[in-house]
Amino acid sequence: MRQAKTQARVLRDPEVVLNLWAYADEEGYIVRIAGKAYVMDGDDAEKLMLLRHLAATDFLSAPWQKVPQNFTVHNADGQKMQGVAHASLVGDPNAQEPLFGSLMDSLAKSLLDQLRNLHGDYSRFRLELSNSPLCVTTVVMEYEDGRLEPMVSACA
Repeated sequence: MRQAKTQARVLRDPEVVLNLWAYADEEGYIVRIAGKAYVMDGDDAEKLMLLRHLAATDFLSAPWQKVPQNFTVHNADGQKMQGVAHASLVGDPNAQEPLFGSLMDSLAKSLLDQLRNLHGDYSRFRLELSNSPLCVTTVVMEYEDGRLEPMVSACA
């Protein structure tokens, strides 16, 4: 099938990549996180550029979940707050798995089966999320006046 002004684009190596968001209040406390999985093709620089672009707005359509209960911070009054992380953890590569691990697992499970025609018969396949997926992590600042401001940064 051929249409005017279209051309086939051969997929070289489609990969599941992620946008991850951590919502922080003005004191830097995170109580919720969100994420979206995408399938992208191209080199890592192209994928990261597109993920950063999408990170600035896609948090508005991503379902969120609570921070895992094993995270605890103490506020300025010394009060222990469970299920809360601090925004400073978002840039720490050692904190990515504990903070976003369950969310990433749920995103991996949400990847849909696809069909392809193989010699006249349809066969199912599913793209998988790698153990260390290419991702962009964004802190979304939540201000008292209702503003949400995404602060986009990269992780790989």
